[in-house]
Amino acid sequence: MNSQITFSSYEELEQLLKEKFYKKAKFIGFSDEEIQLSIIYKKKAKELWEKHNCQQIIEQNGSITIESWMDEEGNRRTKRGRPRKDKSEKLNFPLHVRLDEESFRKLNDYAKEHDVNASKAIRMILKDL
Repeated sequence: MNSQITFSSYEELEQLLKEKFYKKAKFIGFSDEEIQLSIIYKKKAKELWEKHNCQQIIEQNGSITIESWMDEEGNRRTKRGRPRKDKSEKLNFPLHVRLDEESFRKLNDYAKEHDVNASKAIRMILKDL
């Protein structure tokens, strides 16, 4: 799930990064004093602002919109890629099977008919038992 964040000034970007940094620092276990002493978010805001020519874009468009990757609960995802599967959804047992020609043909026909691969076809057949 994606979320869009729009800002129209350097101050708004800096505030956004400050809030993000504060959340992350609290999660890691920084004290309030350590967080107040840090200016990491200011450096990051300045780098982003300059790297992406934000002032020029705001002058042309009035604002900038960035997309943020969010999880199902609405929290920003820190890692991209596939979401983790529940243990009940994981496929933990590999199986090697030898089939005769007729059985192999039937399995392939079933898989093509249902537009799945052979492994998924076997799981479908087993669920119907």
